[in-house]
Amino acid sequence: MTNTTHTTEFTPASADTPWQLANPLPTDIRAVVNTTEQPTVESIGNALATFIGESIEAEEIEIQDSDMLFAMRIRLVGLPTDMVVWAEKLNDASREASGVQNGWIIAVQTVLHSGDPLTHFSNIMRLFSGADLGVESICDLATGRWFPRPILDKLFIDDTTQPPEEIMWITRVVEAPEDSDPEDMWAWVTTHGLARCGRVELEMLGVPAILTSEAAHVVDGLAALTFESPLPPIGQAMSLGPDILVSLLKCDTAVGMLKKEMPGFESRTIPSVAIASPDGTSVFPLEALEALRCGDTAVAKTARYTKRQAVLAKSEWKMLLDAAAQIGESEHAACMVQVPWTNTEEKDSPSEYLWFRITKVETPNIVGALAHEPKFATSLPEGHEENLSVDDITDWVVMTPVGPMGPSDSEAITEFLSQFTN
Repeated sequence: MTNTTHTTEFTPASADTPWQLANPLPTDIRAVVNTTEQPTVESIGNALATFIGESIEAEEIEIQDSDMLFAMRIRLVGLPTDMVVWAEKLNDASREASGVQNGWIIAVQTVLHSGDPLTHFSNIMRLFSGADLGVESICDLATGRWFPRPILDKLFIDDTTQPPEEIMWITRVVEAPEDSDPEDMWAWVTTHGLARCGRVELEMLGVPAILTSEAAHVVDGLAALTFESPLPPIGQAMSLGPDILVSLLKCDTAVGMLKKEMPGFESRTIPSVAIASPDGTSVFPLEALEALRCGDTAVAKTARYTKRQAVLAKSEWKMLLDAAAQIGESEHAACMVQVPWTNTEEKDSPSEYLWFRITKVETPNIVGALAHEPKFATSLPEGHEENLSVDDITDWVVMTPVGPMGPSDSEAITEFLSQFTN
């Protein structure tokens, strides 16, 4: 594990925010309802009003497409923009994706609040999955993701924390030339979905294919950070974590730096910006990706992610204690906890998140040994031990031969421990 700062400062020098969109793209979802009765303006309106416990403003409007059975405009207290809602017949693609053979589609279109698109989107998904409409599955058209009923319940109904920012976009990878060895291929990494959040899409071009996963990690990390901080102007270096320095390039400039065999020459219809080296001379940030590949650093997380992960980690503390007690001092697995750390109590003192390897379980607490060299807390010696409780931690992980498992991987951890012998 590595030390990870969770504060990122790359606010533009001017008050302008050139990479935020004045008019976010619309957000569309398609909810598959499992009912033989055709939804109506009244049935949808009544179900939504009952779910929120308040009357709603709704008016039927002229349909714009022959596939629409009806259309209505809805305004709800607590949602910052109106929604257009309509019903369609169930099509073959939706039948295959949802498993529902006889039902209907309730379609929703709105524009998300760019100040907090994740909360707005989550509330819409919670509304239509929680109301008594018979919803079995919802497709988010911007990303192409389908959320079946169990996932809707887990993410939007039962969970006491907000979903992760990553549900707002999808990251795609194109590699070329085809039929080449990995070491001879190049990757083009792009987000799809940020434009409906009021942000430009992010790209990374000319990436050696062997660094594709690290490139996607940087793109995803920066995408999440744009929800809390504006992107800087072209050419201004920014830090996404220790030894992760990047800058931005206009996409046409970045494309002009590509070799002909590299992917990414396609025309762009949605605003986007490319992530490049900190000095802008290289089309991709080689040193940052290599640092990630070596495991020497990690991309900073948003405050929202940190808060959410801390809630999950604390709620599954007993599972970690059980795992740590069973694993002990094994060479094949380890249990780690993340702890926020500052050198002093001064307000502006730099902070970081340190990882400690659990060396002893003293239920309900643990003893942990510092697992890496801190960036700021340099006074801590190698292997420094701390007595830690559930209130001290913000995350934990079980390191296994098949990869790390965290608080949200309870089933996988249980399965691993059932087969683990020290």
